[in-house]
Amino acid sequence: MAIQIYINNEEVVSDKQINIKEEFLATSSTILNNVFPKSWLNDNDTISRFYFPPDYSDCKILKEGNLIFNGVVKNTGNISLNPYEPKFCSLQILDYKTLLSEGKTLDFVIDNKTIGEAIEMVIDEISSYGFVKGNVDIASLNDVIGAYSTLDKTAYDVFQYLSEIANCKWFTRRIDANTIAIDFYDNEKIPNASDIEYTKEYFNTNKIVDMSYNYSANDYRNSQQIISSGVISNSRNSDIVIYNGTDNQLNTSLQVGTIQDIQVNDVSMTFATNIQEELGIDADFYYTTGSNQIKINTNLAENDKIEIVYYPFVKGRQLVENEDEINRINTQTGRNGRISRYESRNDVASNDELYKIAKTYIDVKGQSEITLTITTKDNDLFNIGQQVYFNAPLDELKKNYLVKAKEIQITQTGNDGIIFYKYTLSSTYNGEQAINFFDNQRRKSEGNLDKGQFITRYLDYNEEVELIFDNFTITKQGDNELDSELDLEL
Repeated sequence: MAIQIYINNEEVVSDKQINIKEEFLATSSTILNNVFPKSWLNDNDTISRFYFPPDYSDCKILKEGNLIFNGVVKNTGNISLNPYEPKFCSLQILDYKTLLSEGKTLDFVIDNKTIGEAIEMVIDEISSYGFVKGNVDIASLNDVIGAYSTLDKTAYDVFQYLSEIANCKWFTRRIDANTIAIDFYDNEKIPNASDIEYTKEYFNTNKIVDMSYNYSANDYRNSQQIISSGVISNSRNSDIVIYNGTDNQLNTSLQVGTIQDIQVNDVSMTFATNIQEELGIDADFYYTTGSNQIKINTNLAENDKIEIVYYPFVKGRQLVENEDEINRINTQTGRNGRISRYESRNDVASNDELYKIAKTYIDVKGQSEITLTITTKDNDLFNIGQQVYFNAPLDELKKNYLVKAKEIQITQTGNDGIIFYKYTLSSTYNGEQAINFFDNQRRKSEGNLDKGQFITRYLDYNEEVELIFDNFTITKQGDNELDSELDLEL
């Protein structure tokens, strides 16, 4: 079993031990130690020459001519400057998936597009990095996104957002040395591997040398609250403005999320966003989401009646709970069974999308995670992103698992070698993590409150509510949510 390593098409050699770590979303990587060109072996001069490949050099690792890993040189270290020692180096190699996070930041708005169209828009923007649309099999493919800004976000950030509102999984799949596919699947449609059987015959046939499991509730929750400083309301608002004959803009009573209709003296007018205006779209009125000012781009007369029907831009809050799990823990402990998590998301445009994200969290993290670890010798049993059923000896373990990590341990011995494959499988299908350990571009803002900061409290109501405080009174009627901001200093 010959292992060959090429950096910028030059064959190199390294230590006999190579560990390649592949992961569901985090960047796959390996460390190559004591690397130098194979050509140096011809004259055995490793003392006077230095090997120093530039960062982002292309690296390929092959087994008997078949590609098993490729990526870019990210970090180089441990090069001796002692004139009496060989000038080898150690290299960190990152899978090309890292370019989803390190590559270009996006700067366009996804406006009134389906999730499928949004996926294609993002992939088109990053196609020059070698990414292509793979298999997309999700039930919400034709669900429409109201408006979502990709400004300063990476492709990774946007793919994470789309998978959360669609309650599906996305991951990468290497097609060849130059091409990586982006796949989206609903959980039940993820490609299946053959069932795991708990028999000696299965172990022997598949060269399994070890199998174990862990049970963890570290990330468990049965109650998920998500808030946003601004989302598009589900309730319409209507304002009537009598034009004064001089102003070049109108003011609405609430901040505008999206406009549904504008009429002047009962005649419908055209309208567009300021972003669309910059793209050359002509309209009678222009607005910006999150603003209460509407720019006039038509001739109006004094005392004209202008009616604006719109969905306001408001503070959002969604709470999703798993009552069965709350009751289960309540019965077991004799205490309140609610295990809560809170998150602030300012990358979400609507309350409906907030709800979908909260529900995704409960679906994925609303149960304790069982992690299976399986090690095989010289048998590549699973691929990242597959799901597999374990016909286990314990009822608690009998379920489907997602293959979320694989470690390839190569030990070279002359022209031969041994490969161990170590797989990590998750019962909760939880693959949420940064694609890059050092990635500082985050799509959601959250953190602890410091002294002097403020928190917002939300009040839900379904009948007439009257709140009386020392300095003011709020009275509200209806079936919607009342968001009242109370500043409570810590």
